[in-house]
Amino acid sequence: MPPKRIRRRPASTATSPAPEYKPSDLAIKDTVNKGKGVFTSVAIPKTTCIISEKPLVTFPIVHPKAQSFMMLAVVATCNEDDRQKIMAFGSSSVYVDLDPILGIAKTNCVPLVGSDQLGLFETICRINHDCRPNAQYFWDQTIGKEVLHALVDIHAGEEITVSYSTVIDRRQRRAALTSGLGFNCHCPSCSLPPAELAQSDRRMKKLSEIIDSTPMLLQLNPVSAITQIRQALVIIEQEKFWALASAQAYDAFQTCVAWSDLRNAKIWAGRGAEFHSRTCGVDGDGAVRMKALEQDPKSHRLWGAMGIRRLSS
Repeated sequence: MPPKRIRRRPASTATSPAPEYKPSDLAIKDTVNKGKGVFTSVAIPKTTCIISEKPLVTFPIVHPKAQSFMMLAVVATCNEDDRQKIMAFGSSSVYVDLDPILGIAKTNCVPLVGSDQLGLFETICRINHDCRPNAQYFWDQTIGKEVLHALVDIHAGEEITVSYSTVIDRRQRRAALTSGLGFNCHCPSCSLPPAELAQSDRRMKKLSEIIDSTPMLLQLNPVSAITQIRQALVIIEQEKFWALASAQAYDAFQTCVAWSDLRNAKIWAGRGAEFHSRTCGVDGDGAVRMKALEQDPKSHRLWGAMGIRRLSS
C-alpha cells in the first residue's frame, strides 16, 4: 500500500450517525501496484457514513528528536493483537533510515484535528489515494473516531479511495506525493489520454486562478465574484475535487448576506449544506449549520453589513 500523507483535515463537533454498513461489507484486499486497499461489497450512496473507527493507537505530536522514543513507548503499552496490527503496516521508502515504528507512523498516521495527537486506524489507514476520490474522512472529536463518508455513489466491488492532497495543480500534486510519500500516482485521473489530461490541467489551472482572485473580487465586484464561484463549482464537479466546494459556496453565501440578498443567501446556504453533506454527512456540523442558515440567513453576523443589493438573478 502506498504511504499515507499526514495532512490536516477539519474536525467535526457534531455526533456522527452510526455507519450504515457492517464491517463485513468492507474488505482489505491486495491491489495492483498499490499494496493493500479497502473495497466495498455493497453499493454505497453519496453522503453516507461508511465507517467510523477508533484508532489502534495514538501518538502525541512531539519534538522530532523525541518521536522515536515516544512512539516506541506508546506501542509497548498496546496488547499483542494491536501490536501485530500496527507492525503489519508498511513504511515508505522515504523513511527507510528511521526506526520501523517511526516509519510506520509517519507513513500511515493521520492527525486527530483539534488535539495534539496522531492516530493509526486499522481500516481507514489502509485506504489508498486517488486524485478524484470517492470518499473523505475527518476526525470527530466528540465520539473519538475517524469518520468516512462517500463523496459520490460507490458501486459494489469498487475500491474506496481518498485524496492525500488538496494541491490543485496536478504536476505539483504528483511531485509532492513522490517526494514526500515515495510513490508515483497512477490513478485514473493521472492516467487519462494526453488530450483529456491537458484539458483537465487547463480546467484545474482556471480553478486555481479563480480561487486566488475571488477574495479581492468579492470586495471590488461581488456580482462578478459570484459568477466566478459558479464557474469554480462547475470545474469542481467536472474534476470531482469536492474538498474545495463548501468553501466556495460559503464565500458566496457570506457575500449575499452582507448585501442583504435574502433569496440568493438561501440558495447558497443550501448549496453549502449539500457540499458539507458529501464530506461530513447530512448530520455533520457543517451541513447542520448551513441548513440552519438556509432557513434564516439574517441570523448570520454579517447580515446587511454592506447595505442592500441584489447580486444575481
